Amino acid sequence: MKRCLVIGAGVSGCTAALELARLGHRVTLLESSGRPGGKAVSYACKATDTCSRCGVCVAHSRIADALLNHNVTLLEGATVDKVQRSSNGIVVRGHSLSPRIRRQRCTGCGDCVPACPAGALSLSRRGGLSLVAIDFASCLLRQDGSCTACVDACPAGAVTAGSARSAFALRTDAVLLATGHDNFDPAAKPRLGSGRVPGVMTGYEAEQVLSRQTWLPDGRGAAARRIAFIQCVGSRDPSLGRGFCSSVCCAAALRMARLLAARSPSAEVTVYYIDIQNFDKVFSPLRAELESLGIRFVRGIPFSVTAASAGSLAVQIEDPEGGRSSAEHDAVVLSAGISPSPGTERLAELFGASRDEFGFICGADSDSNAGNSADSAQAVLAAGTCAEPQGILESISSARAAALEMVR
Repeated sequence: MKRCLVIGAGVSGCTAALELARLGHRVTLLESSGRPGGKAVSYACKATDTCSRCGVCVAHSRIADALLNHNVTLLEGATVDKVQRSSNGIVVRGHSLSPRIRRQRCTGCGDCVPACPAGALSLSRRGGLSLVAIDFASCLLRQDGSCTACVDACPAGAVTAGSARSAFALRTDAVLLATGHDNFDPAAKPRLGSGRVPGVMTGYEAEQVLSRQTWLPDGRGAAARRIAFIQCVGSRDPSLGRGFCSSVCCAAALRMARLLAARSPSAEVTVYYIDIQNFDKVFSPLRAELESLGIRFVRGIPFSVTAASAGSLAVQIEDPEGGRSSAEHDAVVLSAGISPSPGTERLAELFGASRDEFGFICGADSDSNAGNSADSAQAVLAAGTCAEPQGILESISSARAAALEMVR
């Protein structure tokens, strides 16, 4: 049996932890926030009358199974402070925050949520996954150390509250960095109106809306009838230092477009693109299906989104030949690219892992005791979107391969 440490409890980290646990290894899973599951927990299932192969249901299943596995110990609000190497393994020192939810005991009843006087707890239910999340910044235990309302309210004894901050020292044989990704902030492209013009949202924001309701809102909160997707926002843009394809945006936008067309057949959906990424073997029939549903594909680069009359949005587009045109929509979804999460740089330095020019983890430094190969006695590996842009199913495959590498 090996001692394994996985950093990041998103779909990649949970998948790796689950694979290791099923092989009989003890796994410590560190999560910096108070909500495991990462961004995949907020994604909408894109199925209509048939599965769209988006992977969301698979992600939810992997996350739930990992959190309920008794070979997995989850520490939330966790920060790695120091890494030491010796012939007997890697020692990782850090601290985690309280209160702590023992996920194997939590029934998802939600009794703790209304009991919290600070509103620091929330409950989400997605398929077979029920998650109580903790906002540590609001938690009164973190402020004065005295509140135990959530502990007292939990009928299953799943919530514990020791000291607000607890130190840990973990000796491990292998480490997996699965710190996930962050979404590009379209505020860096202010003419597209993100955060400023009502009715403009990012793809991630649209995912969150569609996971709760069947339609996207226009600038006045009504159901949008004319919806535009703008591709490559913060991707393939050397002027922003982001000259790479984020890989997942085309698949996400097309699947959301299909979902919207199925839910609202009268909706007018338009996809503005530079190129459409051929993302898997179902791409060609999916695009043909979208076109048969009346979804328009317009090759061009929208460079401006402004408020127009009666709450609609005016979109200015430049086509590949340099010509310009305009169109009106009720809602605009910006397919914002992805980057490694903000904590990735610091953790890569602590564990001796190198990064590429865009910040993704690409290996371990040759002068460290850690290595990215099975021959290393102290393996440090990376999986999921902290290593490269990839979708849910690719992240799951990446994590499973890394888990096998860790214990080979």
